Amino acid sequence: MSDVAGGEPIGLPAVDDALRPLVADYIQGAAETFILPKFGNLQSADIGVKTGPHDLVTVADKNAESWLAPRLQDLQAGHCIGEEAVAETPVLRQYAGDGYAWAIDPIDGTNNFVNGVPDFCSMVALMWNGVPLQCWIWLPIEKALYYAAAGSGAYCYRDITKTPLKISQPPVDPLVMRGSGNTKGLEEPVKSAVLTRMRTIAGRHYIGSAGVLATRIAEGTEDFLMHGRATPWDHAPVDLLCREAGGHAAMVTGAKPFNAVDDGPIMAASSLVGWQNLHRHIWA
Repeated sequence: MSDVAGGEPIGLPAVDDALRPLVADYIQGAAETFILPKFGNLQSADIGVKTGPHDLVTVADKNAESWLAPRLQDLQAGHCIGEEAVAETPVLRQYAGDGYAWAIDPIDGTNNFVNGVPDFCSMVALMWNGVPLQCWIWLPIEKALYYAAAGSGAYCYRDITKTPLKISQPPVDPLVMRGSGNTKGLEEPVKSAVLTRMRTIAGRHYIGSAGVLATRIAEGTEDFLMHGRATPWDHAPVDLLCREAGGHAAMVTGAKPFNAVDDGPIMAASSLVGWQNLHRHIWA
């Protein structure tokens, strides 16, 4: 059950406002220490693969996550569901819905990072029983922090400027929306059918980072995201930021709220009506 205004499940613990600047400092520190020095400066030995040739990981990913994880757990005890830790120890994924848990994506958009494309970010979310409670998305090239807290809105911080994020006049016709989607994780024949329908959306284009796209949805310059498989590190921050900015995010199956224990397809859009229309268009 959830309230109508914010869509937050009843029973979430209170947001600890003191965490916002502390986590922000950590995520920025990790970027300055481990990520930015390697941007445009990676050697072949710094780059590895996980599930396949297009699923890259770098020393920057691993070092940033290893540095962040214990510091976040010192701020709030709980499980740590880092993308790179789960890649090495998949059983960790099962704890995403067990009390407090931190989701960490040290570099979201690793392929962009490797190829010198600046569309990448670092993401952290604090979850309670799988539900995002707070999230931080740091764009190190732009020096911009996007933050949201359950029931408290979404904001962008640049230097000393704090800007509330509230989507206004979003398009509701999927054919005029701008955004990105992929079918990774879907199986045939659904995969081909979904891809065919997505190709009818003229504004669909490749961004390569769920977090960067979420910040653009929250600012009203993009309209949708669709992924064939949800993960805690990718989608806990995306879900919370988009919803707190006035958009809508939910799992495709049953249109149920995102929970980090789910790994089915997920969509986010700049409005509830837009989400519903996009759902009908893509998944009819």
